[in-house]
Amino acid sequence: MAKYINTFILVMVSANVLTSQITFNHRYAFDFPAAILSNIIVTDSCYYLTGVIADSVPPYRSSNLFLKTDVLGVPLVFKTIRSPSKTYQTWYPDFLSTPDGGFIVSAHSQDSIARALLIKYDSGGDTIFTSSFTSIHASPNDFIWPRAFKSHPLGGYIFVCDIQGLPWGGYNHGDIWVVKTDSNGIIEWQQKIGNHWHERSYSLLIDQDNNIIIGARKANTNLVTSNYTFQTYIFKLNSSGNTIWSYLTPPSLGIRRGAADMVLLDDGSLVIASGVGHEIAIPSVNGISFENYIFKLNPAHVIEWEITFPEPVRTGAAELNKIIAVSDGSGFVAAGKQGVLQPSLNALSVHGWIGKITPNGDSLWSRLYIGIDQLKNRHNIYDLKETPDGGFILCGESRNPTPAPGEIAQQAWLLKLDQYGCLVPGCHITTSAAEPEPERLRLALYPNPAAEYLNFYLRAPAGVGSEVSFRIFDAGGRLLREFPHASADATYVVSVWDWPVGMYVLQCVSGGQVLAVEQFMKQ
Repeated sequence: MAKYINTFILVMVSANVLTSQITFNHRYAFDFPAAILSNIIVTDSCYYLTGVIADSVPPYRSSNLFLKTDVLGVPLVFKTIRSPSKTYQTWYPDFLSTPDGGFIVSAHSQDSIARALLIKYDSGGDTIFTSSFTSIHASPNDFIWPRAFKSHPLGGYIFVCDIQGLPWGGYNHGDIWVVKTDSNGIIEWQQKIGNHWHERSYSLLIDQDNNIIIGARKANTNLVTSNYTFQTYIFKLNSSGNTIWSYLTPPSLGIRRGAADMVLLDDGSLVIASGVGHEIAIPSVNGISFENYIFKLNPAHVIEWEITFPEPVRTGAAELNKIIAVSDGSGFVAAGKQGVLQPSLNALSVHGWIGKITPNGDSLWSRLYIGIDQLKNRHNIYDLKETPDGGFILCGESRNPTPAPGEIAQQAWLLKLDQYGCLVPGCHITTSAAEPEPERLRLALYPNPAAEYLNFYLRAPAGVGSEVSFRIFDAGGRLLREFPHASADATYVVSVWDWPVGMYVLQCVSGGQVLAVEQFMKQ
């Protein structure tokens, strides 16, 4: 397992931070064919995570994982719930601590039928119980998918689930199923929300009056193959499941993704992570391409501000999964993924994305984290939390669709960044036009020496674009890697675990001219 875990640790002291901020970049395989991490709980001394693995024995069913790491991301406890007859999958639902020191998470499970699932762990990650339930509103063949999950102040838990015919949520009819259970997962009430359109749920909040706010989407994709209507759909239920109000983005705004995640402010406003969509003409059935988008909805259900993070070339890969309010009041941080199209290589790669905005919706920074293993890598960030040192911990997956022999195609990903979203120190520092020309282009590397991964970024003027690329040579001058520059906000993660010990050279080039060069050691 060691070669799939990046054990590099960076301690960075900033003039604006009283304590050192640790950063790291880990990938874990856990000796399974595939693994992802979906949820994080942060404490002062460790992290607790859940996720999914693919079993290594037939029939290779998906199983739940429980992971505890120290603050450096080193695994301390790893446990699974596995069965040869059914799946246990914790892809999206929230992961909660309980008053008795244990943990609880929801999941979906499938054998001959699909069920929603509640899993209770003790403090060491051992399973205390699993409780499954189905819907009176669904047929046995329908797919039930818990999408969000919270404990309720009056006791028990709230689940918001999708009921649909296809497990991947294709162009079919789907409804939202809201469930209130007791502390053991026994249903107290349930409510189906939806009409003949395709409704999908994403997120869930509980307000100070114990009301339930659900973020969702309405679309007509099950009815038409073009001229789509996509609307962000938000509604509030009381603690008994009765509707208090609902909100839909006006069709005049165009295509809008669902409320992937939400932050509830003290005045009742919502800050919502979503997407701006563009319909793409495709023979037979049109597609949708989204760009990352955040907006604020005030208590009168009026949009006060909005911000879009456009892709230079629309790839259809952009997606936000999580948004949080920063504890110092400086704004909001969101995370997910964004695509990069590489025309010269005829390849689309998908990378982890994180960005911060002010309380008024102005962009402060955004970062791409690009894994350089294969040209068509797929990375995604599913959860994001603030850490006690003021930084951020993120988890998700790093997927290589064309692995080399012996490589793992899908690895769990754990990323610790500083308060500026930096993995490599100083990524937030921009170049100045007043600097001498040779000083305006610099490569920043970490760590050096490197053992598992080399992380680097290019500090450059804003005008540097797609004509710039990177090359890595060994000490003998042999070219090992070459890849294009993707973005001024990109940090590149290059796997070097299988390279021989020795000295290597990283170059930034354009038009055959070397613009910047740095040496690094592989240890």
